Amino acid sequence: MTIETRAVVIGGGIVGCSVAYHLASLGWTEITLLEQHQLTDGTTWHSAGFVTPLRGSPATRALVGYLPALADRLRAETGLDPGWRPVGGLRLAGTPERVEQLRAAGLEIRSPESLPALLNDKGVLAVGWTPDDGFVRPKDLPAALAAAATALGVTIRTGVRVTGLTLSNKRVSGVRTAEGDLKTGTVVLAAGAASAHLGHFVGATVPVAPVNHQYAVTAPFDPPLDPDTLPTVRDPDRNLYLRGAGGGLILGAYPSAPVPAWPLNGAPPLAESRTQATPAPIDELIAAASARIRDLPEIIKVICGPEAFTPDGEPLVGQTDVPGLWAAAGMSLHGMALAGGVGKAVAELITSGSAEVDVRSLGPQRFGPFAHNRHWTTTRAVDAFARLRT
Repeated sequence: MTIETRAVVIGGGIVGCSVAYHLASLGWTEITLLEQHQLTDGTTWHSAGFVTPLRGSPATRALVGYLPALADRLRAETGLDPGWRPVGGLRLAGTPERVEQLRAAGLEIRSPESLPALLNDKGVLAVGWTPDDGFVRPKDLPAALAAAATALGVTIRTGVRVTGLTLSNKRVSGVRTAEGDLKTGTVVLAAGAASAHLGHFVGATVPVAPVNHQYAVTAPFDPPLDPDTLPTVRDPDRNLYLRGAGGGLILGAYPSAPVPAWPLNGAPPLAESRTQATPAPIDELIAAASARIRDLPEIIKVICGPEAFTPDGEPLVGQTDVPGLWAAAGMSLHGMALAGGVGKAVAELITSGSAEVDVRSLGPQRFGPFAHNRHWTTTRAVDAFARLRT
């Protein structure tokens, strides 16, 4: 049996939930969201949740800037806590050059003595304060988006694997699944690292590659830290970032040699629920954290999984080279921050042809013919990840 629906969103992570919600809020009915596992079991589940508007292009920053308003809106519509915590952020500068970078970015410059008590100020020349930084609790924002979308009439189907896309007169005309087919003229690929695989069903270029990312979680401090009052911290000269979580800390670093995460068995990325990779050694991370954090508790777990990266580290937002097939993918580590703005922009483009934020620079076709080549896309995506260290 074939079901007719106005739009199909493929991917039940935070980005897919955002696209579905924003399409419905703009008046589109008969929207179906498909997720092959359970909601958030692709990439969202292992997000560290950091949010900063100081990363990327002007378009990307504008998309991140929508998050606080979205959180307020979802709280009012659903009564749920969307998990947004505007705790602010601290950026440490250990060199004169880094201090000048903070000044050039327009940050408020504070003295090293302003650091929280759990951090020492060894080697710190200045601290930049970013009041708009914060974090999102990864379970909460997708749950609020899904609840709001469902209330507006969106049909969410989990445990449904997409097996193909169909074309009619070179335009998308449907989605094939293991549970039956759907007829539609609008399909949004919001499947993270699996988006390129889905695009290939109809020859669309979706330049996204999976690259492993990991972070560590500590045991609680004594007394436990309050994550809702502790600012996020970035110490680029030590390649360290952290935030509060569970009474302890989430600790992360950017690898000098990022590892692509294409499955070795030829399966598409994220084919398994909550795909995990073997973590790389964390000796350097522990050394950097121990040098900056007083009385660092033990590491109790390391989480490692594939993130969807694009060749320039900016998201794909817009229509692909196949009419009717749209991309909202390649968040490049910042899906929790970008999902709200990306979902809104894609929904606006689909329903009216233009978006409040000018996202033309983020179009999926911006890389030209090179992006048809998986090796080229993967190599550039790894380079983009490596540049995050600076």
